Amino acid sequence: MKHSPEISLLLMACAVEPTENKRAQITLFLEQHQVDWDRLYKLAARHKVTPFLYRTLQAIPFVAESFLTTLQNDCRTIATDNLLKLHQYKLLDKRFADNEIDYVPLKGIYLAANCYPDSSLRTIGDLDVLVAKEDIFKTIRLLEADSYLVDQKSTLYMKYEQKVIFSDLYEVSLMKPFFNNSYFDLDLHWEFVCFNKQYKVYSVQEVLSSPTLYTEYQIVLLVAHHGITAIWQTINYINDLYFLINDKVIDWAWLLQELGQNGLERVFLSGLLWCQQIWNLSLPSTIQEMLVTQRIQLVANAYEKNWETSEPLSSSSLIFSQLMFFFKAQTQLSKKLKIIVTFCTSRIIRYSTFKVGKRIVYVPKQFGIITFFIRGLRSLLRFIPALREPLR
Repeated sequence: MKHSPEISLLLMACAVEPTENKRAQITLFLEQHQVDWDRLYKLAARHKVTPFLYRTLQAIPFVAESFLTTLQNDCRTIATDNLLKLHQYKLLDKRFADNEIDYVPLKGIYLAANCYPDSSLRTIGDLDVLVAKEDIFKTIRLLEADSYLVDQKSTLYMKYEQKVIFSDLYEVSLMKPFFNNSYFDLDLHWEFVCFNKQYKVYSVQEVLSSPTLYTEYQIVLLVAHHGITAIWQTINYINDLYFLINDKVIDWAWLLQELGQNGLERVFLSGLLWCQQIWNLSLPSTIQEMLVTQRIQLVANAYEKNWETSEPLSSSSLIFSQLMFFFKAQTQLSKKLKIIVTFCTSRIIRYSTFKVGKRIVYVPKQFGIITFFIRGLRSLLRFIPALREPLR
């Protein structure tokens, strides 16, 4: 697929230690293409690859010193923020170990701490951890003793019976004040959702059931989030997959079976295709043969179209895109039907939150059908911005 000069440059910039050949390639590219440097800067931030861009452009002609200085300052901020969050993660790890709480670190914090050669290359957002359902309230009390606070939205949920909470939700959010108005965000999961709760969820018991398959489970969880929930919208998601797989001994047969039975195989193979194109990832010949099919190329091209946008998709657009991308990635009718059915049930019979004045009202899942029409109207207004203004 043909990309803009800015996206093409960001893809070329993905390198831990740029080689002379890489620098020569980029120098030639800059000689032949007109780059919108302001757009490049904004896209680098959106795709969370600013550290890679800075490392790669340092020794390249045609790059303004002021541009490099701006990137350098951003990288220092990212590195400092990461160090603070990694320290907080180590405290969490010790606290959980001391209290015999089994957990699985997820997404950014796991990848930065365990997979990237330099943690400053991977911007860390929220801290995400997966714990057992039966340990949730024990864990919350433990975190509250360590100055974490359950956020306003999650506090509404906590007023209900446990069975209501576990039926409606799969995580609660906490925050820990740090300095001035800054704080650490922690998402505490008891289920890791693939597409929706009715489609497939992973528990900490399942992930930890086979220690030899820990990396493979992390790959599955990454594909479920980056590929299904986030539809591969940013380049850093591809980097995540690369560093999670690179130099690891992977049980490919088990991994493909697990991905295949949940309809994730083509979504995963699209990610592998980019890993090979961007990072020259070495793969077994059997996997390589899967990547050269036209179908995988078409699936990957469809995802790539979202890379050019200046902003991530809005919530309503993203929900619809999740459905369409996942549906089109299937070859079996049974999986397509499961996707449609679980999408409909998860959107109709679900909990809701409504803002009434300054208050947020929580409506449990058992009243989902009643609130369905209100939520439908609200979603319609999000899809049609022109209708919002007169109704305000």
